[in-house]
Amino acid sequence: MNIDDRPFVAFLIPFASRRVKPKWEIACAHLRQTLKSIQNSTNGNYCVVVAGHEPPDFDVCLDSRFHFLSLNHPVLSHENYHVSLVWDKLAKIAAAWDYAKQTWNPRYVMKVDADDFISSKLVAWLDKAGAKAGYLITHGWVWRSGSRLIERTEYFDRVCGSCLIIRSDLADRSGPFLTELEGVPLDEASSKFAASDHYSLVPGSGISTLLLTDTHQRCAAQFAYLGQELSSVPFKAVVYRTGNPDSTSRFGGFWRSKCTLRMLVGSIRRTRLITERLRKEFILG
Repeated sequence: MNIDDRPFVAFLIPFASRRVKPKWEIACAHLRQTLKSIQNSTNGNYCVVVAGHEPPDFDVCLDSRFHFLSLNHPVLSHENYHVSLVWDKLAKIAAAWDYAKQTWNPRYVMKVDADDFISSKLVAWLDKAGAKAGYLITHGWVWRSGSRLIERTEYFDRVCGSCLIIRSDLADRSGPFLTELEGVPLDEASSKFAASDHYSLVPGSGISTLLLTDTHQRCAAQFAYLGQELSSVPFKAVVYRTGNPDSTSRFGGFWRSKCTLRMLVGSIRRTRLITERLRKEFILG
């Protein structure tokens, strides 16, 4: 493929098996909305790989830039159910990345959860942003599924995994990036460190590539370990869907049951009605 014909970014979407999705129809509907939000991009220089055990109940191949990668590996098992889900997710991302590299050789790669929404402006902005090592999405929206309200956040990378864009030549670089979230056993001191510091590298971590981790809050430290610096996307580029009854996310929702009055007032100030402009930008359903 001619270098000028390479997609600027590959979106990799791991799709959980219906064996762990109690509401399969909802999972499929949300995936369709995620794909439609990407297809709505003002710049079409992208590709998309959805990796899953079973295809959804619609044709993923909206056009030639979209591909469904059918996998048949056993659903990986761990005594911690969440770790099992992370293992399955990372296996699907790895397979999707291999396919994207061999088929399109994109310049950047982004992991996207199968129920989030991508801004129509993101690919166009990235195409003009230069060739930085990576871009972190710190500004975004948090939306409780079906609500007429939406909340902005300047800490998007703390709550949502669809927050990191990696330059392709760095995606397979490795380092001590895996923690207990990915099933790595840590000693007591390292476990306490991980619980108290969510942003640094954890002593005793397992080795993995920059792409194949699930600890997105530590990504700045991971880039720094490789001698690279993360840049930021300067606008709200992703909507994180919460309140999804079929979600396997460990967060379950942005709003926590334990909330101070100050936090509640801040949340109210950041909340607004969804405008028609926002609906069009993200294809919010």
